[in-house]
Amino acid sequence: MSALEGVTVVDVSRFVSGPLCTFYLASLGAEVLAIESPVPTASRRLPPLADPAGGATTDAVDGAIAMPFLKRARGKRSLGIDITHSDGRRLIAALAEGADVFVENSRPGAMDGFGLGYGDLSSANRRLVYASISGYGQGGPDPDRPAMDNIVQAASGFMARTGFADGPPLRAGTTIADHSTATFAALGIVAALQERERTGRGQLVDVAMLDVLTSFVWDEAVDHYADRGLPVRSGNADARGAPINTYRCADGWVSATGTSDAQWRALCEGMGRPELADEYPDQRSRAAAARAVDAAIEAWSGTRRAADVEATMLAARMPAGRVRTPLEAAADPQVEARGLLEPLRHPDAAEPSGFLGPRLPISFAGRADDLAPAEVLGTSTRAILRERVGCDDDELARLHEAGAIT
Repeated sequence: MSALEGVTVVDVSRFVSGPLCTFYLASLGAEVLAIESPVPTASRRLPPLADPAGGATTDAVDGAIAMPFLKRARGKRSLGIDITHSDGRRLIAALAEGADVFVENSRPGAMDGFGLGYGDLSSANRRLVYASISGYGQGGPDPDRPAMDNIVQAASGFMARTGFADGPPLRAGTTIADHSTATFAALGIVAALQERERTGRGQLVDVAMLDVLTSFVWDEAVDHYADRGLPVRSGNADARGAPINTYRCADGWVSATGTSDAQWRALCEGMGRPELADEYPDQRSRAAAARAVDAAIEAWSGTRRAADVEATMLAARMPAGRVRTPLEAAADPQVEARGLLEPLRHPDAAEPSGFLGPRLPISFAGRADDLAPAEVLGTSTRAILRERVGCDDDELARLHEAGAIT
């Protein structure tokens, strides 16, 4: 059995953090009922798209599904229900009454306005675990402030620490706030489900992007660094030691971290510069002369292939790796052996799209690997409403005619 088999999740989230969180829950075996607007949103329509005839397209082909959506909606049941319609809200509340988990990532208070807040739904289902994902949290003086990934990187201090000391602050190359918050939300949900086994009650799980990135920043002693006058941004280096940097090679770059004197001595031998080990014999002396240490390494690495530089550093037992593109990294035998990436497929297509999507990056017996492709909008609406809400054909026809469902 998968870890969350038998757990039902009602998901009214959008964009990245919420859908990614519920993808993780689906990957653990939960049945995720993904509530979508009956009218396809930008999440389904932004190119590149998976063509229902197979392959990929950038054109607005009827039935095409956006690749990011195709990744995050695997293993979920698609229900087209209009949350702004009174009948739609009634149906969602009825689904939540029989569910274990409810996930939303709207502006704080929006679900209360729909009568779908934690207080509303938990009064009808005391065992419900209700997860609210937001930019700044459900409380405090600023819950309504609009949030996007790069904005939260800036607000948390994360962006100020990214980049070079003589350059501007930089955002991370991926939506790290969205992705990490999705992960913590899933962790909170799983923990709340475990707590429910002891108490018999669900609870509100409040996860904020600002909280998550703030915890990342303050995992290190940034206040101590400020007292010592160390730069906020250090690029690829680390003011606490050397060699810790990314070094130019004849055909690319290699990132390396030397943490011991033995590694440094072995690297100096490998570079044909044994005298450097005597000149900078310990971490303190190397940290004080980090620019000279890095210059000596780059004078050697700059004339050699990155693969050879990497091999020499690894032979010195120094952690090192070539800077690879995502496509190069995906082709690495280690990545392939771990089975993290799988071909994406439109549910109506016989062949894969040619794009890859990640599985849940945890290898254990409780992971559900055989996830169905993302469904066409509204594929499961009628089946789920019949099964879980008790709607008959006449009621479904009326709801469709009223525009509450698709």
